[in-house]
Amino acid sequence: MQTNHHAVRYQELLLRDGTDPKDVERQALFFIFSGMEDLYNKVNGLYDFEDNSIRPEALEGGVDLTSGTRALVELAFNLYNGFPSRTIRDLMAPLSEDNRRLAVDAITLRFGMLDE
Repeated sequence: MQTNHHAVRYQELLLRDGTDPKDVERQALFFIFSGMEDLYNKVNGLYDFEDNSIRPEALEGGVDLTSGTRALVELAFNLYNGFPSRTIRDLMAPLSEDNRRLAVDAITLRFGMLDE
């Protein structure tokens, strides 16, 4: 469930990237990045808007991430292009209830399971 603030940030990232409306992989990525203020503020370290690509080096210390934000970035990268990540159990374990909901909503978006 998106808050109004999340929705505004999400739309801003989609527009900034020029994401195609059918590109559910990139939509899921930006859904996660826009759903947590800390990740939204670090988006330039996580995603290259000029090359339209993720920055895997962010997971190797390129960006300061907590265990929870790292798990969300791993999930976002995995939903985007199958980037290798830990198991879903390991990714969900460090997340707060709100961030677990964010993760599930991103998975739902990525696999087209939204309620119409």
